[in-house]
Amino acid sequence: MAHHWYLNMYSEIVKKSFKELSSEEIYQILDLRLKVFVMEQQIMYVDTDYKDQKSIHYFIKDGDRIVSYLRLIPPHIKFDEYALSRVVTDPNYRSYGLASKLIIEALNDVKGEPIRISGQAYLKDYYEKLGFKVVKGPYLEEDILHYEMVHENL
Repeated sequence: MAHHWYLNMYSEIVKKSFKELSSEEIYQILDLRLKVFVMEQQIMYVDTDYKDQKSIHYFIKDGDRIVSYLRLIPPHIKFDEYALSRVVTDPNYRSYGLASKLIIEALNDVKGEPIRISGQAYLKDYYEKLGFKVVKGPYLEEDILHYEMVHENL
């Protein structure tokens, strides 16, 4: 792949609490999530679930633009464990491993604590390669098949 040079240019991972996010960053995060989950995947759901305020936000920028993102939700908010959620990459930046970088970073940040996700079924193999194991499913969430998966994160 000819793009490895540029992957390194955009490899800095930014981590912020909700309060630390600028209004521009919040806007871009919501924009990216809506473009991918609502427009591209046609998921009709309310993205603003009030978990953002309690989450740590991980993202990678290309210049001033957020191109890959996820949030780490502390225990007892979505699941008993930590949760990864809203894992999303701009369509023009896919297959460079940006989301995997963010996931691995989040896992390392809470090493020793298991992480649970509700992953879309088509991403099961992807998450399994990262060390997640199916514990429940498949089940429907927002009309899309999902698996609940846990990473022991030891």
